[in-house]
Amino acid sequence: MQAQHGSPRPNLRSGIFYRHMAFCGALASAFSTPALALSGRVLDADSNAPVPGALITAHTSVASHRTRSDSSGAFALDLASGNWQLSVEHLGYATARLRTTTPLATPLAIRLQPRPLVMDEMIVRTRRAPGGADSPAFVERIAVPERRTAGTDLPRLLDRAVGVQIRRYGGLGSFSTVSIRGSTAEQVQIFLDGVPLNQAIGGGVDLGNLPLSGIESLDVYRGAVPARFGGNSIGGVVHIRTRAPGAKPRLQLNAGTGSFGTRQLGLSLNGVYGAYRYTALADYGASRNDFLFFDDNGTEYNALDDEWAKRLNSDFGGLRSLFKIAHAWGQHRLRLHATFDLNHRGIPGISNNQSLHTRFDARQHLVEAELSGTLRSSGYRLGAYRLAQENEYQDLLGEVGTGTQHNRNATRTLGLRGEWHLPLFGSGLLSTFARARRETFAPRNLLSAANRPASRRHALSLGTELEAPLMDGRLVLSGGSQLDALRDRFFGEKDFTPSTLTPARKKSSALGGFRLGFRLDLGRGWSLRGHRGLYRRPPSFFELFGDRGAVLGNTDLVSEKGHNWDVGLDYRGKSDALGLLLLEVAYYQNAVEDLIRFAQNSQSVSTPHNIGKAQLSGLETRLQLRLLSQLRLDCNYTYQRAENRSPFAYERGNDLPNAPRRALDGHLSLGGDKHSVYYALSRESRHFLDRANLRPVPVRLVHSLGGDIAVPASTVLVWEVRNLTDDQVADLWGYPLPGRAYFLSLKRNFSL
Repeated sequence: MQAQHGSPRPNLRSGIFYRHMAFCGALASAFSTPALALSGRVLDADSNAPVPGALITAHTSVASHRTRSDSSGAFALDLASGNWQLSVEHLGYATARLRTTTPLATPLAIRLQPRPLVMDEMIVRTRRAPGGADSPAFVERIAVPERRTAGTDLPRLLDRAVGVQIRRYGGLGSFSTVSIRGSTAEQVQIFLDGVPLNQAIGGGVDLGNLPLSGIESLDVYRGAVPARFGGNSIGGVVHIRTRAPGAKPRLQLNAGTGSFGTRQLGLSLNGVYGAYRYTALADYGASRNDFLFFDDNGTEYNALDDEWAKRLNSDFGGLRSLFKIAHAWGQHRLRLHATFDLNHRGIPGISNNQSLHTRFDARQHLVEAELSGTLRSSGYRLGAYRLAQENEYQDLLGEVGTGTQHNRNATRTLGLRGEWHLPLFGSGLLSTFARARRETFAPRNLLSAANRPASRRHALSLGTELEAPLMDGRLVLSGGSQLDALRDRFFGEKDFTPSTLTPARKKSSALGGFRLGFRLDLGRGWSLRGHRGLYRRPPSFFELFGDRGAVLGNTDLVSEKGHNWDVGLDYRGKSDALGLLLLEVAYYQNAVEDLIRFAQNSQSVSTPHNIGKAQLSGLETRLQLRLLSQLRLDCNYTYQRAENRSPFAYERGNDLPNAPRRALDGHLSLGGDKHSVYYALSRESRHFLDRANLRPVPVRLVHSLGGDIAVPASTVLVWEVRNLTDDQVADLWGYPLPGRAYFLSLKRNFSL
């Protein structure tokens, strides 16, 4: 019996156990909520096109889930049944918020309303291509490579842009100015993060004073100028953009060395502190610039006394520090920006006229605060800045300038700027701007007890710009106008004699301008664009009474005015495709009256003059090709004719000074992210130093070879051989440039 009784006991216990487990499972199912899929698509409210990359957040008081839409705008979330709040966010769109209850019978269709969003110096509405590809303006963006080599500076990088010529005194850190489409340096506006660097004192912006460290990109506008820059520029605009504060904490160290005693050291730090993003950097660069040049001893037609000589008093040393911090809340952002630049360099003298003791020191300090964001459907940007510049020029032996000089000049600028961007019918955009600026220029002659009183300029600029897309966005029309009101109070000098001052001169003027443009999408990547504008520019203090080195002023100068037009065809392919990536062909014509131009006399002294009339015309071409997956060709060619059309027979038809007719720049690169090599070629035809075209500067041809190698531990080694053929070339006013040179740099990143 025990055997019979004990035998079924395990089966009984097993049945009870399984029935207990089944009951518990059913009980758990009764009190749990099954996971359900919430799905849908995110679409553009205007075009009904999918919006990829949108952030979808579903949350309750106790739970939160996130996902992003895919390339078709679709998304899906596994949510428990109940009431959920959804928010959908994407750059360039207003945030959409809605409530829903799961489970849903049908997928959601969420339509986002486009909203203009003010970013770093760019107005983004819907998905406009960076760099102004959809704008009527001809603009080229030059990205500053992180793997830059020692000896590379801002002027050398900018010289690669189409239609741009750089004039410089020598090697690294030398005095350098920029010309666009044959313009003078005075006719080109330079901006640093939206702050104008051109001063009432004038003389053009010295790019040699601006280190490359911390700069993210350079935007070069040729001809048409956007409203946010004031829109009143005969030559164009160069906008220098520094790197935005980074979200990823990182420390970067770099060091470089090269020929002629060139050395560079730098460090940068990016990170996040609470709700704030910041970046900070310090950079030091220096060079002896004691290269060899061919010296004819001032006797061009006598070869018996020609010899090789070492460049003297051409050394340079510079220090830059930069700090940026940004804080965002909702649709608004506050950014603070401060830079300090210190430069110390020698002025070597022109050609064989070597100087030994002439020095030029410069200090620049910029502090800026900017608030930007959106209010309802419009975007805004408000900014205030203070720019302080001080330079000291010392020529106690009269080696370079006219007589002995020891001057210390200070320029102080206070500025306010505001922009408002309002979307109109369809996808149109109306932009208005206002800028107010107060500048003071305080010269001090350290060799005399009598000093010229401070000069000042008050400037107010008002303007507007309208952009209207038509034909479903295939045709974009734009138009703008501006009014500049100036009030000057300045002192000049008679015959450059510091003790003889002219009375204070007060001058008020109102200058206006307008511009019209269009861009027509022809399909398959091709587009046609054109522009016409009218501009005016008053003479600067530097042009009016001179102040630096071998320059005499001219207080009889009047404002120059010009009207220009351009038209061009361009093609933009896919960036990752083989074959043609970019092709641009543009023709421009710029007619200027009362053109202000510097000309050099036989004593190597330069004086500005109003050249009655001038016409600058040319053809610009730009080409980018991907020949193989890792082989790319970038090149541009410019033909320009800067013709003097003054009424004087001995000048009419001549080329304007410092305006070469032909310029070619090519860059062939091979390699990927870890290793690369490149070959670069730069050729510039001869040009003239004087209005009579009797003092030519020979053809300039420079070949360079370089590359980079990625080594372990996040380190990159960069090398370059510049001017391979050791060609002896000259630049601004006949100043010789370095021959063959070697450079090497090392960079390492540390994650924090």
